[in-house]
Parts: sequence; structure tokens; C-alpha cells
Amino acid sequence: MNTIKDGFVADMLAKNMDNIFESIYDEILITDNRGVVLKVSTDFEKEYGLDPGSAIGRTVKDLEEEGYFKPSIAAIVLENQEKVTMHQRNNKGREIIVTGIPVKDENGNIKLVVTFSRDVTDFINLKNEYKSLEDKMALYKEELEKLRNENIEVDGIIAESIQMKRVLQEINRIAAYDASVLLTGKSGVGKSMLAKIIHSKSERRNYPFIEINCGAIPENLLESEFFGYEKGSFTGANEKGKVGLIEVAQNGTLFLDEISEMPLNLQVKLLKTIQDKTITRVGGTKEIQVDFRLITASNKNLESLVKKNLFREDLFYRLNVIPIDIPPLKERKDDIIPLILYFTDKFNRKYNMEKSFSVEVMHVLEHQEWPGNIRELENLVERVLLTSDQKMIDVDVLDVAMKGALEVKHFENHEHLTLEEAVEALEREMITDSYAKCKTTVGVAKMLGISQPTAFRKIKKYVKDETKE
Repeated sequence: MNTIKDGFVADMLAKNMDNIFESIYDEILITDNRGVVLKVSTDFEKEYGLDPGSAIGRTVKDLEEEGYFKPSIAAIVLENQEKVTMHQRNNKGREIIVTGIPVKDENGNIKLVVTFSRDVTDFINLKNEYKSLEDKMALYKEELEKLRNENIEVDGIIAESIQMKRVLQEINRIAAYDASVLLTGKSGVGKSMLAKIIHSKSERRNYPFIEINCGAIPENLLESEFFGYEKGSFTGANEKGKVGLIEVAQNGTLFLDEISEMPLNLQVKLLKTIQDKTITRVGGTKEIQVDFRLITASNKNLESLVKKNLFREDLFYRLNVIPIDIPPLKERKDDIIPLILYFTDKFNRKYNMEKSFSVEVMHVLEHQEWPGNIRELENLVERVLLTSDQKMIDVDVLDVAMKGALEVKHFENHEHLTLEEAVEALEREMITDSYAKCKTTVGVAKMLGISQPTAFRKIKKYVKDETKE
């Protein structure tokens, strides 16, 4: 009975041997004890560029000499009389891991040689990239430690990229001169920090650095905050009066962030202050002499606002003596990993933690667009470090954090726009992104759930005519 069962199994295996043979993931080649090819799997042609019919009946030595692979592992197995595993390179330059196994008879003589091969080129390339990224991270850590040991405190300013090195070189050239500086760039690129660096390198560094965010102070309070007021000037005023922030900046640096948000009536007064070096407090008549270095910043195109009569042209030229544009983070990819390491170190020390990010996470973050720039990156690093239970942060934790960040990024980017402007900005972003992916009006229409004519008009408006804006 067992014999019948065994015979049935053997027969079934024989009938299905080809199917079994082809279901194995590895490429298989079988030779006899002379190295003559008896059978190969159907993927042999894809791997080595020779169809199975042409390979069968030929010796592995012949195939090696003709360059299909090198060296022939079957020949090595026949020579050494034992199992061998080694690297092999095929005629396409691909790296192959090959194992050759001798099949022997009862007397120990080789009857067949079965070889299994697997293409590992992509794995080797990925391994090399991984090693390169690890080496880069180690170098950044070393440089960070070196900076810390030298007591260089420039909070959050990283300049590994060529773009940021140029910005810092420009700052080093102009910091000592008492001219007005206009810093431009997207929200979160570090304009405030760069203004502080300019101050720290100037002759005024031992005097106050006064920062005013023109978009954060209510319009009805801006004038009194800037210029101060005399006692009894208006209802609710301090009975002793108040010194304005421009006076507080005496002999130091006055940094006006989001200068584009300053009302036109205050722009007139600021222009007069710059020209005359005097101010008059609200409710007062006495002119007060002031001396300060002016640095301004804007995430909007002031020239465009001038054309729309939303910003005074004469003030713009007063501010734009030394313009410095700070590139967004997506244009300075070399700064991303150093910034991640910097912020990780910063928050580990702040919260008494010892957490870090895996190389895979670093790789993912390095290839993000970062519309919120350094501010967005810093917020993400802090959030992930605080909310993760892992000591080594992996990609699964990052995915959750990134998803949450994506849900709010549009609102963060357009916080100072009107509703109509914000809607248009979001529409522009969606149309531009979808067109970059689909390349056709039909594809954009399908992706966004709009009609093809509507997609055509939007693409014409936001993509193809963009250079005219």
C-alpha cells in the first residue's frame, strides 16, 4: 500500500516538475557531470540574454567564454566536488548571487550540478546608498559637535547647502555697514534668525535688537507701539505715557517682520522717521532723535504690492538698499538632514530624552517639499519626538505625524491672506500639482472631479501663463 502511495506521489511530482521548477523564485540551471546544460528555467533569457533552447546542450565553459556569465559556478563545483556560493556578474553587468550544489550517486560521484542564482544588483545599490547616508549623518553629527565645542551659538541656522552658504557670505559682507536690509523669502525660512545674525555681526551688537511683527499687532495699536504716546493721549492709555519700540531700539537694530502688513498711513510716518531720524509720540508735539539700524522682512513680493498701490514706492526703495532672498527649504536639500539632527539634539536636551530618527526616516524627510520650511520641519521633529514611544523613530510613526501635518499645511501657509486669496492659492496649488502628475487636461479633470473644459481653463491660468505673473 505504501509502495502504491509512494509511486503515486512520485508520478505526480514528475508530471508537475516543470510547474514546480518555474514556481521557484531563483533562476535555476542544471548540468550533467561534464558541465553540459540539461535544463534552465524560463527566466534564463531575461537574466542572461540567451533563450533556454540555445543554452541546453552546451557546456557552461562555452557560455562563460562567450560572456553570458563569469565565472561558471557549475565548473567550480565540478572541480571542487562540493557546494559553492559566490558572486557572479552576467553579460548585462548585473550582480548575481549564485549557489551551486552537486548531486551525487551512492558512490559519491557527481551526477548533476544544480545552480540557483538571484539578481542582487538593486539590493547592493540600496545598501551602498544606505551606507552613504549613514556616513553623511555621521559627518553632520561630527560637525555639529565641533560647532558646539567651539561655542558657536546660531540657533537653527544650518548652512550645508551652497544656497545658504551664499546667503551667509552676503550677510558677512554687509553686516558691518549701517545700511537698510530687506530679507525676503517664504514663511518659515529663518528671516528673523538671519536678522539677529546681522545684528550680532554689526557695530550695534552691544545695543538692543527690537523685533516687531507688523502682522501680529492690531492695526489700531500699531502706531502707539511703534512711536509711543504721551500721557492722556487716548482712553485707556497708561497715565504715565509709553515709550515706543523705535525709541527702545536706540543705537541698536529695529527689525520689522512682515512689513507688507503695515498700513499705508503708518508707512508714511515710518518713511519720515527713516529720512529725518526723528519720531513724535502719539499725542505729543516734541520731536525725539532716534538712531537705529533698520532690517525689514517680507514673505510677499513688495514690488508687486507697489504696483497694486498697496505699498508705498518711496518706502520700498528706502528699505530695499540691500536685498537678501532666503531660498525655501525644498531648494536647499543639503540642509534638511543637518537641521533634523540639530532639532533632535535641541529637543532631546530640552525634554531630557535620548531619541533619534532611523536612516529610513531621514531619507523620507529629505525628499519632502516642506511648504512651511524650517518652521514646519522643527515643529514636526518636536511633535514626533514627544508623541512617539520609540527610542529609534521609524517610518510607521512618521507616517501618522506627516498625515496630521498635511491636513493643516494650507492654512498655515496662507494665514495672512483674505479668504478669496487663500482659496485661489489653494486652487493654484492643486491644479499645479495634479497637472505635474497627469500632464493632460483629461487626467487633471478626473483627478480633481471637474470638467475637462474647466481643467483646461485652470491649467491655462495657473500653469501655462505662470511666467506672465
